[in-house]
Amino acid sequence: MLRASLTSLLLMSASALSAEPAGFDGEAHIEERIEALLAADVLLNAVRRSLPECEESCITPGEATVMAFAAGEGRSRPGRFLLDIRGGGQSIHGELGELFFVNSRQDYARLGTLTIAFAPDALQALLRRARVCGAEDVVDGEITVKGCRSRGISDLNMFTMMQRLGGRRIVVDGAVRLQWIDSHLGSPRPTANKRGENELGYYQVWVRVDDADQVTFVYDD
Repeated sequence: MLRASLTSLLLMSASALSAEPAGFDGEAHIEERIEALLAADVLLNAVRRSLPECEESCITPGEATVMAFAAGEGRSRPGRFLLDIRGGGQSIHGELGELFFVNSRQDYARLGTLTIAFAPDALQALLRRARVCGAEDVVDGEITVKGCRSRGISDLNMFTMMQRLGGRRIVVDGAVRLQWIDSHLGSPRPTANKRGENELGYYQVWVRVDDADQVTFVYDD
């Protein structure tokens, strides 16, 4: 039943998003992509049943991808999203502003990747929070952390972010949506003339965080 539902959603979203669907070329191909999405989330599917943070259900990156494409460009769907942080980055210029990103996969351009986009103030507040890695204290913007070898954060950047967040499991409350990225990379394959111009690009699946309280750290102990 779930597979039939996902297939239907992806078929509808493929036709709605573009006259030339980017990477969605037939029901058989969609079935293969659904298989890959579900397989990638096997671990999260197993653990979420026992997580108190997911008592009222959590959405995996693959499921978030289906939700975003089903909603279509310019629309979002609310939920509670569960992911392991496998990669990250930082926007320095352009229309994305000065956002920071963490991703459910190292390959951020791959279909099925969930990207959490942080406003700088929200990320700074998150990294200052005492419960991150079981922090002992916070003094003048520096964090002394149990179990972490590095010193406190003196400069907010991609490297300090990943030093603190890389490999962690988090739950994020927010709204998932499609975010168009101008790029010659991406999966599904980039689509030419998506917006009547000559750029190549693809859709990322985003949840934006403007408040650190949207994020909960999932601890193994």
